[in-house]
Amino acid sequence: MPTNRQRLQSIIRDHAPSQLFLEEFQHFHLSVEQKLWSINYFHDQIAQLKPEVLYQQQPTREGTLVLDQHTDKEGFRLYANLILDGFLMNAMAALDTLAHEIKVLYGFHPVPRKVYILTITEKLAREHPSCTLNRYLSSELAKPWFEPFATYRHCTTHESLVGSNVRYDETLITGELRQAFITLPDDPRNRPFTYIRNRELKSYCIKIRRRVTDLVHHSYSLIIQDIRVAHNILPIP
Repeated sequence: MPTNRQRLQSIIRDHAPSQLFLEEFQHFHLSVEQKLWSINYFHDQIAQLKPEVLYQQQPTREGTLVLDQHTDKEGFRLYANLILDGFLMNAMAALDTLAHEIKVLYGFHPVPRKVYILTITEKLAREHPSCTLNRYLSSELAKPWFEPFATYRHCTTHESLVGSNVRYDETLITGELRQAFITLPDDPRNRPFTYIRNRELKSYCIKIRRRVTDLVHHSYSLIIQDIRVAHNILPIP
């Protein structure tokens, strides 16, 4: 059974008013798919995050050498933020590239200079207030998940690290490292950071991946509905 993405692609291929229109749509449609793939890649990297244990030979008073283990905590923290940055950038980029698809399919005039998911949703509300996609996006982007996600993405890309609060889970007897927990700050714009909401990195990224993926796929379903209501006229009047 074809996915919403594939169904939309087929509809546009059949009803595009010109080759230029089709190519412009395909350019962004493929880009969204690549961004969703990247989200999954960085999500899997985050799920596998664990501190690296380093071993050094240390001399004893008896002159023998023993292996001493320690954790590169600074390196782990920086690497975790590197992956988080990739995840957040691609998650927001998937939505902003979806906005470019919407720009093409709904034929805005004049063409907006700044095309992001929030700006294109505002334009939909003004120019296509009765379309199903407008109602869905306006509702979804007003939900509590979106603003913190957008703030994390902006901060980690343009300002500072956000995954700096690391706690290690060690076995009581041997001191062996079993897990590392990174808690994201409530609002990375406010310093010193607070952690009242207890947003743990791995579980948070699972939630955001699901939200972003569902938003893209459901948007495609609603775009198909809007095209059908418009009797397959493109761009959607």
